[in-house]
Amino acid sequence: MNFFIESLLTQPYDCLILTNPQIQILDEISEKIQSFGIKHFNISRALSNALMTISTAERDRFAQEWLKDLIRGIREEIVLISHPDLFFHPSLKIDFFTLIRQISRSKQMIVLWPGEYSTDILSYAIPDHHHYRVWKISDSLLIQPKIVIHQISAAQGA
Repeated sequence: MNFFIESLLTQPYDCLILTNPQIQILDEISEKIQSFGIKHFNISRALSNALMTISTAERDRFAQEWLKDLIRGIREEIVLISHPDLFFHPSLKIDFFTLIRQISRSKQMIVLWPGEYSTDILSYAIPDHHHYRVWKISDSLLIQPKIVIHQISAAQGA
């Protein structure tokens, strides 16, 4: 397992998105990646604290700027982010995939994505979930910045 993760981390990327619909598998992957000395942030937990004093009307803009500032302010070369759930809340109206593409232009990052990726379709959550979202991923979206998306199987996460 560690060899698999290590091989993913050594390939060239600006943003490495690792997907699996099961949170516990993503949490296991998170622990393995952190064991290589990569700094981790549970961004929903941190964002929920930051939003407490922000008016509802300002939350979407605030959340996007908050994440950009958080990630860009990290000194480490690579940052691992997990639990992006709050960024998908319909009230925020945030296109999370576009947001992480923007941020990865200035900071190399790994995103643990609760969803799936196959045949150029990236999804968040499962179809029955009320925050379910889908992106058609064209080759041009993966080039500048260099985005690598990898579906993690249950066996790879174990």
